[in-house]
Amino acid sequence: MGCFSCLGGKSARRVRLMFVGLDGAGKSTLLQTIAGDPEEPTVPTVGFHNVALRRERTFDSGFDVDVFDLGGGKRIRGIWKHYVADVHACVFVVDSADSKRAEEAREALLETIRDPQLSGKPVAVFANKQDLPGARSEAEVAKALGLDTVGNARYRVIACTSLLGREGDGKKPKSRDAGVDDGMRWLLSRVGEDWATLAPRVVLESERARVAEEALKKQRVERGRAAREERLALEAQEGKSKGVKGFELDRPATPTTVAEPVPARVVPGAFGSPVAD
Repeated sequence: MGCFSCLGGKSARRVRLMFVGLDGAGKSTLLQTIAGDPEEPTVPTVGFHNVALRRERTFDSGFDVDVFDLGGGKRIRGIWKHYVADVHACVFVVDSADSKRAEEAREALLETIRDPQLSGKPVAVFANKQDLPGARSEAEVAKALGLDTVGNARYRVIACTSLLGREGDGKKPKSRDAGVDDGMRWLLSRVGEDWATLAPRVVLESERARVAEEALKKQRVERGRAAREERLALEAQEGKSKGVKGFELDRPATPTTVAEPVPARVVPGAFGSPVAD
């Protein structure tokens, strides 16, 4: 679950977004460009990290914007659903030049937008890497992702190039791609239009999700405690049983020559378990 309070949830105009998409689609690079951070090589996001956008980077929306940048690897995509209740909108980034993973991206997107807690929330799909050969257009990406049949005005595909690159002299960074600005302005404007219903809905669903998660944690703790108690009881029973049998099998049938006299009787408990006279 995303932490509502730790991201300043008390602000009346604080928007939370989730950035998702397949690994390698360019989510972290896009966020780095939007945030105005120095251009640096990125590595696949493991888990998630939070980014608070400075006010001058929120496209004149009037919002404070916090972003959950979530990992896109197959093994980590399961965490996406734990953030849907906490966000007001979603950014899905797709590599528009990677036709080999088009079906995988389609499945990941459709599974995400089918979540009831994302229903009605705006989703901006950035068709990234338009600077690469073979990059598909907005219409082609929409069709490949199945959005051409969804018919929801809250979904929009925006062609963009998240990587800034350099000007001809190789020194000065290029200006941010217009598609990045257009997509973010559209997304935040839709949030603003629906703020009166979105804001209380997010608060309510976020709290419900938190309570449900706490209940699940409690159930897991209880199951673990019961399992430990059952295991300890079985181990105790097995230890008791093995102790009696060991005594009966190890005791010699006839006395052997020893340095000291063998006791005439067995002391109860001498072999780790109570033994009758």
